[in-house]
Amino acid sequence: MHTPGRGDGALRRYRVSLPATSYFLTLSTVNRTAGLTCDDVAPAICAEITAIETDGHWLRRAAVVMPDHLHVFVRLTGGLPIARCVARLKSNTRSSLLARDISWQPNFYEHRLRPDDSVEDVVRYIFLNPYRADLIPIAVGYRWFALGAEEESWFKPGTDHGSPFPEWLR
Repeated sequence: MHTPGRGDGALRRYRVSLPATSYFLTLSTVNRTAGLTCDDVAPAICAEITAIETDGHWLRRAAVVMPDHLHVFVRLTGGLPIARCVARLKSNTRSSLLARDISWQPNFYEHRLRPDDSVEDVVRYIFLNPYRADLIPIAVGYRWFALGAEEESWFKPGTDHGSPFPEWLR
C-alpha cells in the first residue's frame, strides 16, 4: 500500500472543490510581509474578490484584508475549483503587491465547512481578526472587512452597531 507523500504537494493532491460548499481560506504574504492594507493594494484585492463573484465562481460570505494575510469565506458555485479561484485572485493582484515588494506565499490554507460546522463562528472569527490584532479600537469599523449579502442580513444586526461587543474579544 502506497502512503501519500508529506508536505504541501500531498495536501494539494487531495484538495476537493464541491459546488454549493463553503470554504474558509487564508492567503498569506511571503515572510508575512505587511502591506496588504495599503491604499493601493487592499482595493485591488477587494475588487478581485468581487470580480470572481461577479463572474459566477463563488459567493462571498465574508472577507477581511489584514496587513500580512487575507481571510476569505466563500461558497463555491461550481464554475471553477477553489484552487483556480485562489490562483486567479493571486495572479490578478500580483502587480499591486509587487509595487510594494510583496508577494503571496505559493500555497494557501483552506477549510471546507461540513454541514454541522457553524457559519456564524467563521464569520465572527473573520470579523474579529483586526480587533484581536489591535489594528483598530473596538468602537471603529474596519474598512477592509466585507460581508456577503446573505450574511449582512443576519450578522450585522447582531453586532454593536457594526462593532464587536467587548465580551467577543475575551
